[in-house]
Amino acid sequence: MKERGNRVLRFADRWLGVPLIATLGLLSSRRRLIEPINVVGILMIGVIGDTVLAASLARAVKMWRPNATVVALVSRGNVGAIDLVDGIDHVIVVPIKRPLQAVGTVREKKFDVLIDTSQWARIGAILAATSRSRYTIGFQTAGQYRHYGYDAAVEHSRERHEIRNFLALLSPLGISTGVQPSLRHELMHSPPLLAGIRYVVFHPWAAGFRSELREWPSERWVALAHAIEDTDTSIVITGGAADRAAAEALAAAIDRPNLVILLAGKTSLMELTRVLAHAEAVVSVNTGTMHIAALLNRPLVALHGPTDPRRWGPVGDSAVVVGPGPEQGGAYLNLGFEYQRHPEDCMGKISVSDVLRPLKAMLAVERAVRQPTGLGA
Repeated sequence: MKERGNRVLRFADRWLGVPLIATLGLLSSRRRLIEPINVVGILMIGVIGDTVLAASLARAVKMWRPNATVVALVSRGNVGAIDLVDGIDHVIVVPIKRPLQAVGTVREKKFDVLIDTSQWARIGAILAATSRSRYTIGFQTAGQYRHYGYDAAVEHSRERHEIRNFLALLSPLGISTGVQPSLRHELMHSPPLLAGIRYVVFHPWAAGFRSELREWPSERWVALAHAIEDTDTSIVITGGAADRAAAEALAAAIDRPNLVILLAGKTSLMELTRVLAHAEAVVSVNTGTMHIAALLNRPLVALHGPTDPRRWGPVGDSAVVVGPGPEQGGAYLNLGFEYQRHPEDCMGKISVSDVLRPLKAMLAVERAVRQPTGLGA
């Protein structure tokens, strides 16, 4: 998400946002939750991975109040993720880069409850505080000074996975649930975009602030591709439009044009999901694609360096996380920006064999359970 990695926006968000939200908190008093609750807004201006996890709130609200209208408020950077999830009735795109316009956009609709899922950005708290909502809920995140304007502030804990933090936002409504994130049922059974072939997806690129520190060295992707000895298995390289040049360079370095399929920058998020849904396995760094592959229950090797998998790891039963733990200098990111001035290369500590071992085991199991007629299905 470009907005999240923008240094100017992050600087303004902290040094202007903190005093502004504190002032808004002083000028308002906390309100009680009052019935009826018919329209619930969920402010999700994070990245795609956060969005598909936070969308669990919509499912939980629908279970609580089946007739409630659930509105997702998103940015241009993650609006495509809404097509992947259930429970959302309407979508409002908030122009985050234009704060005054963003405030006006949110104020156009009156919510009975507005839940802000943003963890550290003050802009989310400001939008909630200046909305016309009758009751607002958001995180109280240590050191971020963003909770003053909510009617109910919920502890944002670094000791639990983020999906559990998101679900905790429902506690002021009296909802206690263990509902897990999921994608739309039809996506699990959509027709393959790449029919009739066996393939493994490589997703080498992350996004956001200091994303290069969450990426595995290119030469190791090349070595991994060569280590997959089955010549009937294609390598599908995925990524965004900004990754296209790097993807072309990686494909050239692998130098197996008959086996490499380059999709970086060529698919919509929905099309990418269809590609992931029919992959024999996926190898991905920690990013939205990783979360989507996990929720599709595809065999997944998730590469983690500075990102703590206990906080941000894949949610699913078919994923294996590889990467250095805290004792090896990794897994230290909580909110996503706590890098040291000269951060250690955590991703470089992941060897090709670390990835190849679980990948080969996954491929063996996958091929054992697939019927010969089920290629690409």
